[in-house]
Amino acid sequence: MQQLIDFIIRKKNVFVYFLLLSFSLSLIFKTNLFQKSKIIIFSNSTANYFNEMFNNLNGYFDLRRVNSELVNENLFLKNQLENVINKKQLDSLDNAIFKYQNAKVISNSFSSFKNYLIIDKGLKHGLENEMGIISSKGIVGIINYTTKNYSSVMSVLNIDTKINAKVKRTSHFGTLEWNGLSSKNLLLNDIPETAEIKVGDSIITGGMSLIFPEGINIGVVSEIIKQKNRNDTIANFMINNQVKIAKIQFKENYLNIVVKLHTDMNNLDIVYVIESLNKEEFKNIKK
Repeated sequence: MQQLIDFIIRKKNVFVYFLLLSFSLSLIFKTNLFQKSKIIIFSNSTANYFNEMFNNLNGYFDLRRVNSELVNENLFLKNQLENVINKKQLDSLDNAIFKYQNAKVISNSFSSFKNYLIIDKGLKHGLENEMGIISSKGIVGIINYTTKNYSSVMSVLNIDTKINAKVKRTSHFGTLEWNGLSSKNLLLNDIPETAEIKVGDSIITGGMSLIFPEGINIGVVSEIIKQKNRNDTIANFMINNQVKIAKIQFKENYLNIVVKLHTDMNNLDIVYVIESLNKEEFKNIKK
């Protein structure tokens, strides 16, 4: 206590100065409307500035929670949409019941012929082989191996991946595969040349298996290649400063359709796993 008193005595001039300054400002503020308005404007501007800074900072640190809530909401809506589809077309095998759950991509390759992703969910989360993986924009790949906590996903950018797809406008079915060239494009094969396919047509999943439901977005037609009576064409391209070789299959009287993917395969974070609740029944009836 004595130290506090000694400090006040030593700094008495400073305390007297601030006391008189406060009294003077108070008089100006109360008796002069012009100064009063200026002080109010200044104080409000200062308060708003710091409030905005605080809100922006708080929003930044809150992004993870908001993102998690949006992912869960999207997951809920996907499952609700699936229920609506099933109630409308209960007798259609193509509209079998599907369930979704979210996962995070923790590893992603896109610079070789056979690219894979690793996601942070596995057997203990109910995941198994041949489950489809999609992003919020379109297809990503198919699970090919699972452990207790993780799953390996065969990317659509894998020359061994083949997915049933169709042209939304004309309903022509074909096989979607990657030729090893661009990470932004796939090829849709087995579409006859008589089909009136146009650049800009939407390509969606065909629903001929229980890996992907019908109607999942894939991409749009960016180019149509017509090749007749040709054998395999060899395409050379560069990856990591090394020449790679890819085979493009050309069939007589069929189109090769270049599909620009909706999904950016080089930038994946949250994905959705598709589980078919009727898969075992479907497998049994196929036997």
